[in-house]
Amino acid sequence: MNIVLKLFNQNKKTNQLLLLYSIYCLSLLLVRAKLTNSIYLFFLIWNLFLALIPYVISSHLLTLDLKKVSKLKVLGISAIWLAFMPNAFYIITDLVHLAKSDGHIFWLDLIILSSYALIGFAFGIFSLFDFQKIAKQFIGIKYTNFIIPIICFLCGIGIYIGRILRYNSWDIISNPIDLAFDLFQIIISIKSILFSIHFGVFIYFSFLIKKNLT
Repeated sequence: MNIVLKLFNQNKKTNQLLLLYSIYCLSLLLVRAKLTNSIYLFFLIWNLFLALIPYVISSHLLTLDLKKVSKLKVLGISAIWLAFMPNAFYIITDLVHLAKSDGHIFWLDLIILSSYALIGFAFGIFSLFDFQKIAKQFIGIKYTNFIIPIICFLCGIGIYIGRILRYNSWDIISNPIDLAFDLFQIIISIKSILFSIHFGVFIYFSFLIKKNLT
């Protein structure tokens, strides 16, 4: 519990807002379940949990005295962070489920899916800012500004792997051979590269907008 409170207080004002919005998102699903007697779209709760993981990891790193932590440990945690990072932005692709929405519930479904996409993106963008602060301490601002768009592009690849190829972050451990083969297929596929660039640019511009607003 102390660890949770420490992470929450790391950026208390932002985390309070994210918590309230998460409760709002969950409430929307409960309202839909009551109206339709269906738990369809409840998979968004799991997707939201996955989106939260990279934000928790980056927040945890910021609570550490990085000068006293080995670079190898920071690199390992950062690798885990990167593996889960696409999940934060993946939720926006759940908008495809609107095609299955009934006419009388369409607008509610639009709000629900958009709300989860928004908070997923929020977790991702805030986590990118956390990583930027961490990276600056190790590689300087010049190289950090170079690596951020690369991470955004890699998130685009991750979204393609999740939405089109239907893998998830756990497959890195549970199904590495098939995943590695399909990753090679991505490299030689123009469609997958353009898809990844498209989402990577979208994520990067979202990051820049937040950065300039800040």
